[in-house]
Amino acid sequence: MSSLSPDNSGSRSPVTPFESLRFRDFRLFWVALVISNIGTWMQMTASSWLLYELTNSPFQLGINGVFRAIPTLSLGLFGGALVDRYERKWILLFAQMGLMLLAFILAILDQTGLIEVWHIYTVTIFGGILGTVESPARQALLPSLVPRRLLPNAIALNSLLWKGTVVLGPALAGILIAVVGTAGAFFTNGVSFLAVVIALFLIHASSPGTGGRDDILKDIREGLRYVSTQKTILGVMVMEATSALFGLDSAMLTIFARDILQIGPSGLGFLQSARGLGAIFGSALLVSTISRVRVQGRVLVVSAILYGTSFALFGLSTYVPLSLFLIALVGAADVVWGATRNTVLQLKSPDAMRGRVMGIFHLTSRGLHPLGQTRTGMAVPLIGAGGTAFLGGVLVAAVALLTVWRTPSVALFSIEDEKTDHHAPQPRDLSAESISELGGPPRV
Repeated sequence: MSSLSPDNSGSRSPVTPFESLRFRDFRLFWVALVISNIGTWMQMTASSWLLYELTNSPFQLGINGVFRAIPTLSLGLFGGALVDRYERKWILLFAQMGLMLLAFILAILDQTGLIEVWHIYTVTIFGGILGTVESPARQALLPSLVPRRLLPNAIALNSLLWKGTVVLGPALAGILIAVVGTAGAFFTNGVSFLAVVIALFLIHASSPGTGGRDDILKDIREGLRYVSTQKTILGVMVMEATSALFGLDSAMLTIFARDILQIGPSGLGFLQSARGLGAIFGSALLVSTISRVRVQGRVLVVSAILYGTSFALFGLSTYVPLSLFLIALVGAADVVWGATRNTVLQLKSPDAMRGRVMGIFHLTSRGLHPLGQTRTGMAVPLIGAGGTAFLGGVLVAAVALLTVWRTPSVALFSIEDEKTDHHAPQPRDLSAESISELGGPPRV
């Protein structure tokens, strides 16, 4: 097959919805992540089911999320700094192999009947530690797999990937648990990591770091200083942190299903499905339109306000069909918002700083989200589930508006203004030999 380089693909020709998949490296990576993420969601579903069976305690089930957040909150900044020091592809390979080992350990303990609650908590903690380098490395690697102008399209396809596997993974896990037990889901997840491992060995693109330095704390301080001085990046981070702390969480859906809408466990399933279908619709809409939008910042702001408004109205609704519609809007707005803020962070971050920026982003999203569930548990007894959701949604929308007012560059962000990464390290030599050493252009 012919080869496509960033230069000869950077024309003004229209971008098709699946344009990024024309590039061999991205195609390998994307297909591998589809397989692996299905396995990951299967393990998350099975581990929750197994933990609840072992403990019969909602508290002990919920605290597993705290164990998942502790490594992110304590080590997230270090993970981003490590990603900027070394080759992102090999860091990601190390993390994937570590996660694969944890899945097989869990499967063997479960299959042999030796599994205990502390085993699940321990696997969760070590998985969280590996996640502090896996997530920044995966996101920092992405810009090297497609031309810069296609990055919004690639991120939109990744959003479709994530939301599609959220629906498919738990469903397959439920079938597998019913047929062979939770150990089968753990084994399946372990095998699924092989897809990413093999893809990483086959990918030609390279995303080298800056090399090791003695003081990693200096790297962390540089990352924090960079984020704090870049108003657009900081604005996006503030919006993300607000959403993680005050936006929708699984605990809120459970409370609404039982106490507000009074639709029971099956109704909770309908709420979750509506949210998932909304997210898939949002992902499909994003894939088909984002590359034609000139000012992506407007999409980010509108979707953030729509997310907050829909969530606030959901808090006021006691009519089931309306609640299903509103929660689907929340899911659609969330995925559009998530993809566009990722695009902004990727394009505004210089290559040498991208791992640290994405590490901080990982901290503000995954690290703060469990604290948001804790906030829900504290607020609901005081002002009720409806009041908690309404105020949370209003706060998310208000912070989005305040961010735009204080930082207009967020709403004005355009990929047309970010076509060239002026901060990225320049190639040492433009000879064919040097290009070959760096991994060459993306291929098909």
